[in-house]
Amino acid sequence: MKEMNVLATINGLFPSLTKSEQKVAQYVEVNADEVVHLSIGDLSQKAGVADTTVIRFCRKLKFRGYQDFKVALTRDLAISQERVKAANDGETYPVVAEYLDYLKQANAQIDLTNVDQAAKMIDQAGRVFLLAAGFSGIVGRYFRERMKRLGKVVVFDGDTHLQTIDLASIQPHDLVIAISQTGNTVDVVRNIQLAGKLKAPVISITNYLDSEISSMSDLTLVAPPGHGKDSSELPPVMGQLVIIDLICQHIRDQNPERAKEMRDRINSVLIEGL
Repeated sequence: MKEMNVLATINGLFPSLTKSEQKVAQYVEVNADEVVHLSIGDLSQKAGVADTTVIRFCRKLKFRGYQDFKVALTRDLAISQERVKAANDGETYPVVAEYLDYLKQANAQIDLTNVDQAAKMIDQAGRVFLLAAGFSGIVGRYFRERMKRLGKVVVFDGDTHLQTIDLASIQPHDLVIAISQTGNTVDVVRNIQLAGKLKAPVISITNYLDSEISSMSDLTLVAPPGHGKDSSELPPVMGQLVIIDLICQHIRDQNPERAKEMRDRINSVLIEGL
């Protein structure tokens, strides 16, 4: 089993936890250094829940029990402390250390089987319609440009109202890709519902598996959510970009001759334009 970052996983699963489990999650996120020394009874008392709630919380995180949870949390805190020490010693800027740590999480957690399936769906599709807003809209523009270089026709407008209008022209062999950090962006969810009514297959790229767009999609690609409210805004976006680059790599690998032909055509056009 791939190692996961405990606090990042808690953050990602938080919306799907019960209210009692969320109390445990909130206490752990704020007091992680203390929690590794607490018994299950101590933690349940401090979080204001029953011991059984703590056990359910640990199992939601895919741990066999509370002790396994504490071992993993202790490991993560040690890694984090090493990162801070290295930053303080001048080896790495703290924000860069955070990015590097996040990319390690992404490398461990992104499901390459789903990436390969997404690449095949995109490769076989007619046009690709992108749905995204906010920070994810920036990712959408990046995705559009990467797809162009692979010869795919991508329909994307930064305005979600215009994205709705674009969907009116969708055809049977077209594909919809929705991008949302939270997975609950209202306009994106609404447009996925419309895509469903139009019988279009949907791939979602998000940082939260337990989200609305995940439940409405044929395939979901998940990047880690980041370290929580005090972390930089960039890591979750980086995770989405990693997924996109992996998809593009898989598409190139599936049809290297076409990828080379498209690259040569683009280079030829650019040279003629000089």
